[in-house]
Amino acid sequence: MVSTSDKTIIRLKVLAKEKENIRRRLVVTAQTLRLKAKQLAITAKEKETIRGRLAVTAKQLAKTAKEKEIVRQKLVVTAQTLHLKAKQLAVTTLRKKSILASIGDAVMACDEKGIVILFNRKAVMITGFSAKEVIGRHYSHLIKFVREVDSKPSEDFIGQALKTGHKTTMSGGTLLIKKDGSKIPVADSAEPIRYSRRVLIGCVVVFRDITQEKEIDKAKNEFVSIVSHQLKTPTTIVSLYTEMLLDDREGVTTLKQKEYINEIRSANWRMIEIVNTLLNVSRIEMGIFHTDPMPTDVIDVFKNVIKDSKANISKKNLILQEKYHQLKHIVPIDKLLLNMVFSNLFSNAIRYTSLGGTISVKSLQVKKDEKINNRVIKENSLLISVSDNGCGVPEAEQDKVFTKFFRSDNARSEHTDGTGLGLYIVKSILDHIGGDVWFFSKEKQGTTFNFTIPLRRVKKNIKK
Repeated sequence: MVSTSDKTIIRLKVLAKEKENIRRRLVVTAQTLRLKAKQLAITAKEKETIRGRLAVTAKQLAKTAKEKEIVRQKLVVTAQTLHLKAKQLAVTTLRKKSILASIGDAVMACDEKGIVILFNRKAVMITGFSAKEVIGRHYSHLIKFVREVDSKPSEDFIGQALKTGHKTTMSGGTLLIKKDGSKIPVADSAEPIRYSRRVLIGCVVVFRDITQEKEIDKAKNEFVSIVSHQLKTPTTIVSLYTEMLLDDREGVTTLKQKEYINEIRSANWRMIEIVNTLLNVSRIEMGIFHTDPMPTDVIDVFKNVIKDSKANISKKNLILQEKYHQLKHIVPIDKLLLNMVFSNLFSNAIRYTSLGGTISVKSLQVKKDEKINNRVIKENSLLISVSDNGCGVPEAEQDKVFTKFFRSDNARSEHTDGTGLGLYIVKSILDHIGGDVWFFSKEKQGTTFNFTIPLRRVKKNIKK
């Protein structure tokens, strides 16, 4: 039998053991709680850091929101301004379209590829094509220009403006083929359009019907021709009698009288030159100029003109430089026309070059589509250059050089005589034979005239 005391001891031991177990569990729990407390402390610290960062971010977001509100308000103001400008631009565009529509000349605008983007009312009236038919298509598909002399396609002055970026003009005697197939004489130019003065974005073509002008010119030329023919008789008679008086073998006339007669002869020769020039102009413009292309040595023609000018060259002590790519160059051309072209250019070089100056004459064979000084050569040609270091042509007057009766201000001040028809005749002849002429000039530095003679058979063209 177990006594009561033993039982009590056993219970106490069991209880002590249970307490020990509980104590151990509590120790483990306490350690676990301490660990969790440490983890919570770390988490709390991390959360505090995050909270601090969030607070900074919140401040930044508040600042950004404020800035965005300011930007939004500015954008609202800008949008209102742009809306107002858009309205003003729409009104301006409408006005410009109205102006273009009502302008007296035909206006056609092309982009850099030659696609028509504008075709005004006058262009519709002149060509017979509607704006819908033309806009969106290449200008060459419908709008065609031909030469009056032979109905062959004229120089593509629009394409040249787009290629070179320089203003180009229609050559004289250009006809427009209308939609119905009829032809009318037209004139004017193509002006390149640039963005910020650099990038070529297209060109504006302006042309007008000059039928009435041509009729007036014809009447005027007929009048000039009649008057010139009438003047030839008295000038010839004056020339004959002055020569007879100067050839006085019996000594009837005194030295003073001979001096006066020489002055009369010089004045009469100037009159004859003017009459002949006017006759040539009227013949060219009326299409009755007799052309007789024959195999001609162009270099020989140049040398003969230079030989005839030796006295004037020596008188001004000028330096003459000649550089021909070959000694002979036979070209089928009217010798008289070639002589007139070269004589006009060479005599101008002598006239407008100061004492002791330099004149140069050069020739070069060039090929079709070759580019010479930003000029595209239309066909295989002989290129001739006549240069001087004389007074030059003022830039503001250069676009008038080939017009009738034009003489630049500085040329008139240096030489009061002159008709202003020489260069007009040069261009008219070269247009007639399919050649080309252009120039470069700087005031007080000199001028270079270039002209081309096609290396092909030139057909005879005689009209009566």
